[in-house]
Amino acid sequence: ATQLQDRGLITSALFFKVYVKLSDSVLQAGTFELEQGMSLRTIVRTLGYAKATEIHVTIPEGYTLKQIGAVIVEAMPEIETADWESMVSAEGRRVLTEDEILMGIPADQGLEGYLFPDTYRFRSDATSAIVAETMLLTLKRRLAENGIAIPRNLIFEGGLTLHEIITLASMVEREVRTPEDMKLVAGIFYTRMKIGMALQADSTVNYVTGKNATAVSLEDSRVDSPYNTYQNLGLPPGPISNPGMNAILAVLEP
Repeated sequence: ATQLQDRGLITSALFFKVYVKLSDSVLQAGTFELEQGMSLRTIVRTLGYAKATEIHVTIPEGYTLKQIGAVIVEAMPEIETADWESMVSAEGRRVLTEDEILMGIPADQGLEGYLFPDTYRFRSDATSAIVAETMLLTLKRRLAENGIAIPRNLIFEGGLTLHEIITLASMVEREVRTPEDMKLVAGIFYTRMKIGMALQADSTVNYVTGKNATAVSLEDSRVDSPYNTYQNLGLPPGPISNPGMNAILAVLEP
């Protein structure tokens, strides 16, 4: 009532409060657009139907769950870091709608790799579950738009599972930027796996150390982790980032 009077939308805060009480009107919190000259009845009616504001969030290709979480928490007033981390964890993801794209994720892993990088519009009151599920379903839709059907056995031509394809694409995404380079790097990784050579991807070491170096030190290359592809043959246990469509296509067509 005080704000409306101060802005010249009503003449009396007291009369406004009396009117609201006598008319049994219910006011809601939210963002409203009111104009000079509106009747008291119209103002009260408008304040009874809050419109949720939309928030635009852009997630760049190659962001990790932690980086995505930082963007989401900063933009979304209803989501806290603990909420996000719980939602995208191995335990938290089980509350999401059961979907074929989730079936191939190992039981001990969360949603790393499966939240598609894009620009999204969310209601300001969206929960972490709504945000995560929207991004997950966007990955499924973008795969379909590019003619990529998820096989029933989750194994693609060439013998890789969906999880392995997403994992390899997440590495390619963090190694190079252009679609052409992505195809070349994907081909190099395939060749190394075929001949039994370690992938030696700096991106996987950086995922362990938290660094963003273009080349890793000898000490870092010896870090003890299943994600260290200098020390372990084959792919790491899971994705190290959330890849975009160019990286996924590069892995499917190296």
